[in-house]
Amino acid sequence: MRVSVAFWSLYATLACASWVPSTPVLPRDLEPHWQRRVNRRQGNSAGEWPYGPFKTKGRDVVNSRDKVVTWAGVNWPMSGETMIPEGLEWKSAEEILDDVASVGFNYIRMGYAIQMIDEIYDRGGEDVPLEVSLIMALGYENGTKVTDEIIAKNPGWTRQTTRFEIWSDIASIAASKGVYIHPDVHVGKAQWCCGHTDGNAWFDDVHFSASNWRRGLAYVATWAKGHPNVVSMSLRNELRESWNRTDLYYNWATLVGNMSAGADAIHAANPDLLISWSGMQYDQDLSALTTRKNILTAPCYKCTAIRDAARRDPVFFDLDAHPWADKVIWELHLYPMSEDVDTGTCEAIEAALYRNGFNALGIDPPAAGCGGGVTGNCAPAQRLTPVMFSEFGSAQDATLHDSTVQNCIRGFTLRHRVSWMMWSLAGSYRVRSGVQGMSDTWGLTSADWSGWRDPDTIENYWKPWVADMNLTKFPG
Repeated sequence: MRVSVAFWSLYATLACASWVPSTPVLPRDLEPHWQRRVNRRQGNSAGEWPYGPFKTKGRDVVNSRDKVVTWAGVNWPMSGETMIPEGLEWKSAEEILDDVASVGFNYIRMGYAIQMIDEIYDRGGEDVPLEVSLIMALGYENGTKVTDEIIAKNPGWTRQTTRFEIWSDIASIAASKGVYIHPDVHVGKAQWCCGHTDGNAWFDDVHFSASNWRRGLAYVATWAKGHPNVVSMSLRNELRESWNRTDLYYNWATLVGNMSAGADAIHAANPDLLISWSGMQYDQDLSALTTRKNILTAPCYKCTAIRDAARRDPVFFDLDAHPWADKVIWELHLYPMSEDVDTGTCEAIEAALYRNGFNALGIDPPAAGCGGGVTGNCAPAQRLTPVMFSEFGSAQDATLHDSTVQNCIRGFTLRHRVSWMMWSLAGSYRVRSGVQGMSDTWGLTSADWSGWRDPDTIENYWKPWVADMNLTKFPG
C-alpha cells in the first residue's frame, strides 16, 4: 500500500505539471491544511519574544520595543531537487538546531525553490509529501531509502508529512531555541545555484517565471504568519545576467520594477515581514539604489544598455515612496571568485563593500580604499537603510584563518555591527549537480552530519566571532 500511495501522489504531481492557474492565490477551499489554521495576521505578540513585528529605523532593524536587533547565522540549503532541508536523514531537526544554537547563531537563512509552491498549485492545493519529494528527486530506490532514514531520525514525521509541514516543525523548534528563520528564494527550479546558464538567473529566464515568483512570495509570506520567529524573508537570491535568453534587459530599471512588484506581493500578504532586497551581479552591487543614481544610466557590470536613456527623463528609485519603506533591508554577498570585485586586499574589498551598498549604513568611506589609493569613486548613500551580509563562504579548515576575504568580512561586520549569514551548514547534499551524496568542504558539518567538519574552526573562529557580535539575546 505504501508504494501505491507514493506513486499515485507522484503521478498526480507529474500529470498536472503543465497546469498553472491564472489567479495569484489559491482559492480558500484549496489552501493547504496548515494555511487554513493560521491567523491572518502574524502569530506574534509585541509582549513576548521575538517582540514583533520588526521594522527598520535608520541603519538598524528594531523590534516592537524599539531595541536594535542583530543577527549572525548560517545558510541551511533546501533548494536542491528534493526540496527538503539537507541533513535530516543524518540527524533530527532538533539535533541540527541544537548544533546551530551551540555556536551562538541566532538566524537561519533557508534557501528554497519557487517550484515548491508551483507544485502545490499543480496538485490543486495539496502540498507534496516527503516520500514523493524524495522519489521524484532521487529515484524510487534511493528515495524510499532516504525517506526511511529521515523518519527514523524524526519519528514525528511520516511518509505523508508534507514539505511545508516540515518547514513548520523546523520553524517551531528554532523558535524554542531563540533562532530566527528567514525564507530565501534561492532558485525557481529546484537545483544547485548559481550560474548564468541555469535558467534561474533573471526575471523570466527559462526557469524564472516572474508571475510564479510573485505568487510564491505571497504564499510563503502567508505561511510565515503562523511562525513568530519568521520576521523576514527575501525577494530573490543572486540575480545575474541570463545567458539563455538575450531579450531580458538585465539592468537597474528591470531590477527595480520587478523587485518592487515582489515587495508589493509580500507586503500585501503579510505586512509585518521585513523584506531583504538583493543586488545585481550575484548580489554584489546595490550602488545605484543606495546612492539614488538615475537607474536608466547608472553603470553596472554587464548590464543591458538603454540606448535612448540620455533623451529620457531620469528615473530614481525612492524607497520612501512605497508602503514597505520601513521593511526593506539591503543584502549583499561576496566570494573570492567574484568576476568583477577585486578581492586581493582588504583595502580593495572594503572600498567595494562601501561603494556597492554598505554606504547605506552611514559609515565613513574607508580611507585606504576610497581616498584615491585603490578605487576612489565612493559616493555616500542618500538614505540610511540596514544592510546585511547574507552570504559568504570558504573551506572549513585551517585555511579559514588566512583567508583575505573571510577575515576582511569578519573585521568589517564587527567594526560596523553588520548582521551576517555564512555559507553554509550543509556538509553534504542528497543530490547536487546530478551527483547523489555529494560532500561539501565548505559546509560546517561533516559529510554525515555527526559533528563539525573542523572542530577547531568552530571553537576558535566561529564562536569567538559570534560572541563578539553582541547578538540580540533570547528571550531578551
